[in-house]
Amino acid sequence: MDHSEYREALDVYKQEHLPVVLTAAEAMDILGVGKNTMYRLLKSGELPAVRIGHSWRLTLAAVEYYLCNRS
Repeated sequence: MDHSEYREALDVYKQEHLPVVLTAAEAMDILGVGKNTMYRLLKSGELPAVRIGHSWRLTLAAVEYYLCNRS
């Protein structure tokens, strides 16, 4: 899937389902990555997020930015 296809799919999904703040599990679904990859991205700061207790929260904007700018 190329960048424009990702963007289009995300726009459609976002309009119907997504809150502004996501859980790590929701972001994993959007990005199509596994648990290990997701937590590596969060812990490295490559995907900006905050930790609330034992849970990670990240913004939809951070996920969109990552999708648009990953190598």
